[in-house]
Formats: sequence, C-alpha cells, structure tokens
Amino acid sequence: MKTVEEFKTFEIPLTYHAAPRINRTHIGLVQLSTDHSLEMDWAKLIGTQAAVFSSRVFYSSEMTPEALDNIANGISEASDLIAYGLPMDVMAFGCTSASIIIGEDRVAQLLTKNRGNIPATNPWTAAQAAFRHLGAKKIAVFSPYPTDVNFPLYQQLTNAGFDVVRLGSLGIERDTDITTVSRESMLDALEQLLPDSGADLVFMSCTNLRVLDHIQEIEDRFGIPVVCSNSAMFWHAMHLSGNIASCPGYGRLLNLDASPYPMIDTLKDGEGEGVETAA
Repeated sequence: MKTVEEFKTFEIPLTYHAAPRINRTHIGLVQLSTDHSLEMDWAKLIGTQAAVFSSRVFYSSEMTPEALDNIANGISEASDLIAYGLPMDVMAFGCTSASIIIGEDRVAQLLTKNRGNIPATNPWTAAQAAFRHLGAKKIAVFSPYPTDVNFPLYQQLTNAGFDVVRLGSLGIERDTDITTVSRESMLDALEQLLPDSGADLVFMSCTNLRVLDHIQEIEDRFGIPVVCSNSAMFWHAMHLSGNIASCPGYGRLLNLDASPYPMIDTLKDGEGEGVETAA
C-alpha cells in the first residue's frame, strides 16, 4: 500500500462509547518552578480520593515581596495549561508566601479566570480555614522566610482575628534552600518556640518545607495540632469540592473522620474571586 486511499481499504473502522470522568475529586494545581516538595507530599495524601493535574509557573526563587508578587503574571497562563478539556472541581495555587503578597482574592481570580465558576484555594487561605476548623485562636508560626515576608504574614493573621503568640524565622532568602531544612532543625526550632507559648496550634509555613512526614511526631511530642502548607491546602481543596480528606498518620487536621466540618461557603463574583466565610 503506497497511498492513503489504498490504506483506507485495509483500515477497519471501529466505534467506542465514552466513559464518564473518573470518579475522584479533580484538583487543578499551579505550583512554582522552584518547588521540590509539594508533589511528593500530595502523592502521599491523594490515594484514591483525588486526581491532581498540575502545571508550573516561573519563580526566580528570591524570597522578596517583589519577586513573589511577580509570580502573579504567570498564574492564569499556567492554569490554562492544566489538562485542557477536562473539567476541574477546584483550583489550587501552591505557594504560601506569594499568596500572602499577591493577595488571596487576586490569586483566586487568576486561577479561575478561564476555569468557570469553581472554587479556588491556596496554602494561605487554606491554613486560616484549618485554624478555624480546629478551633485555634493562638497561633505559633514556624517560618522559613525573611523578615520582609514574615511581617505581612503576621499582619494578615492578626487582621484575620488570630493571636500570633510566637513567630520564629529561619530567614532563608531562596525558595530552593527551604527544601533542605532538616527534621532535626525543625524539632530544635520548635523546642525554642512552643514551650510556655500558650499556642493552640503551630503553623509550619511553605509548600517547599519537608515537614509533612514529621507532623504526627511533632503533634505527639508537643501535644498541639500541626498545620503545614501542604496538608492545609489538600484538606481545603477536598473540602471545597464537598469531600472530606482522610489521611491517617498526617496529623489531626487530616484525621478527623468523626468530627463534622464547619459550614464554609465559597462565594464567587462575576470575575471569579473567591471569598470564604465561616459560620
């Protein structure tokens, strides 16, 4: 057979019936080009609960407000590249510090610009929802960031009605270095932060911080819940899609099967911004 017309006489036409979309929560994830940890952490949490479809947005790795704000320029384009033609149930943006600097509402708008009227989350929004869910008012913060990023973190938590009782900072200036912080360093830092702090909860900030595997150990050792960026965002993404994340062994937030969730409504305006209100 030397021509397409000859080949057509050989080719056998077949038919098919379309199967429904896989019955899992579909999460569209935009993460940073510098993130070494988020995918590995979520791979441990997902199981058969969710299907995650991701893309990345460029980030220079410089931990400055200016560099973090510049990430906003690529979020919508990165969102558009995620599994074209496949509907998502919720969109997620994987950077805590950029969500603080860019602003939660703007991040949600950029994520869902061409995704329809679906909810959106990020680690900063998710962490605050997790604090409320766990009934925590007094928050201790373990931060890898420098002062110029920690100050707006502190301000926004305070403005949201939380009492930041302690905030410890590693002062790391490049995002790719955050992933190298050791378990021992985190435990040593928490020994300085938590005793006599009166904290209801400790927040371990940054999607690049490799703390997920140590959450249960920290909770057992210090006797308070631990919320990290990656655990909070997975919990919140599942919640916004109408499901309960169940990941035993990764801390109280992800192992509350017997506890009812508070009513959290995600409101969307015509431009796609997401605003949460807790009942």
